[in-house]
Amino acid sequence: MTRLYFGKRILTFFIGIVALFLLSTSESRAQNDALTTLSGRVIDETGQPIAGLTVVIVPVQDGHGAWFPIEFEVEERGQQGDPIAFQAETDSEGRFVITDAITGPVLLGLFPYNSPEAEILKVQIGDMFLYAPEASWGRGVVFSAEPGDRIEDVEVTVQRFLQLRGKVLRMDGSPLANAQRIKFRIRKLSLDGEYDGGGSQRIETDIEGNFVQDMHRYMGGPAFYIMSVTYQEHQAQLDPIVVKPEDLIHEVVFTFDVPLPPDMPRNAPSHFHAGAPARFGGGLEAKGVWVINPGNGHAYKKIRFSGVEDAFAQAAKENAYLVSINDEAEQNWLDQVFVAHRALIGLSDVQEEGHWQWHSGEPVTYTNWARDEPQDTGKGDEDYVILFADQWVDIGPGDVQWRFIQSVLLEKEELPVRE
Repeated sequence: MTRLYFGKRILTFFIGIVALFLLSTSESRAQNDALTTLSGRVIDETGQPIAGLTVVIVPVQDGHGAWFPIEFEVEERGQQGDPIAFQAETDSEGRFVITDAITGPVLLGLFPYNSPEAEILKVQIGDMFLYAPEASWGRGVVFSAEPGDRIEDVEVTVQRFLQLRGKVLRMDGSPLANAQRIKFRIRKLSLDGEYDGGGSQRIETDIEGNFVQDMHRYMGGPAFYIMSVTYQEHQAQLDPIVVKPEDLIHEVVFTFDVPLPPDMPRNAPSHFHAGAPARFGGGLEAKGVWVINPGNGHAYKKIRFSGVEDAFAQAAKENAYLVSINDEAEQNWLDQVFVAHRALIGLSDVQEEGHWQWHSGEPVTYTNWARDEPQDTGKGDEDYVILFADQWVDIGPGDVQWRFIQSVLLEKEELPVRE
């Protein structure tokens, strides 16, 4: 689902939150290296429990007056960039339990980060109430947890977004299937005329011409919602509908009154060549397919993996190896063709500390370390290397970020010729 924002899109969590330091009794304290446990329930404004919401604790850091995720996940894009998080889903009674969570400043929020089903209004922890500031778009509240804290009976009050379930049809009644770059516009006008607001958002349809938008509801009373979609300079507009504060779902159908061009195919081949367009701003986000680098003739693929041994096993099955980056040109090509932030590569010093080797056995003739890397940071052995933005960072299982590394780049010298 795609969440509609009105006005400028806000990328920070929020500004000006006061950190809350929670104290627990000595019986609830564990050893200094113990991690936090947080449990509670999620309710709506009327006190009814809400099931099926994903509650998360996101590690954050101070960004000179604003809180930012420790790292922002951009590699998969399935949820438009969810940050790393510890999470749990609410049960039928709205209850959740998050265990083994990192301590320090954290955001208590909901996922998916860019398109949750609700916004947080307030959080009660004991006798304390925390409110999400307006600038946070209801993403949550920040507080600080100490090692071994058991934070229980947290009550999270949320407000569900209005879910607009739309369908876009051609003039002949057939669906506008798999269409991209449709512009959706909305205007909200209160019945008493005191409120008038709106915005626009890019959307895309599925094979049946459907799309879903989650939107903030106007809570001052019933309001007219005036909506339209624009595709290839043609517009389809609906008559105004009345939306009440208690409404959760509305279904609408947009029908164009002029012929539209035929659908364009969106399926990609199983492997392809990526030449100059990819190297100079292509941003293909290729995943799960073999891409041939015209610079050296080698093929590359980004895959998901569940651990280093799994990565090695998948590489062997493909008659490949974890990627070796041998010069700046190869590094730049990978940056452009793959969205490879926090992807594992084939460099490690697991056999001998400080002696870095490629999985392929090639000599290390080029490096692209980030500032102050490689170095151990007191989080255990950091024997493996990931791409962090366009540079290299060493990391190991002792780092909390290790569990969120889910992609690895593979390389092979050539693809088999199909008969």
